[in-house]
Amino acid sequence: MTRMPKMWFGLLALVFLLGLTVTAFAADAKGTIKSVDATKNQFVLTDSNGKDWTISVAKDAKVVINDKEGKLADLKGGEDAAVTYEKKGDDLMASAIKATRK
Repeated sequence: MTRMPKMWFGLLALVFLLGLTVTAFAADAKGTIKSVDATKNQFVLTDSNGKDWTISVAKDAKVVINDKEGKLADLKGGEDAAVTYEKKGDDLMASAIKATRK
């Protein structure tokens, strides 16, 4: 009977560690949208250092503009944006985009 709790503890520890590795790959970026190419499912974000980031958008990505649900094609250059993304190979893949329209 003492083996069962030890087994559950080990399983829970493994699940916890796997959860940490999955979330460790997600990152955030903030900047200004420079351009949007909805046909390629991409946009360019310029960060505060002036660096341009070309970011692809996942099919199930959430796009929010001024607290209202939108889509990639609704984004416009000049809008401030916060992006949650993952690196997939050489590409950056956005899972969430929150933009503020001025």
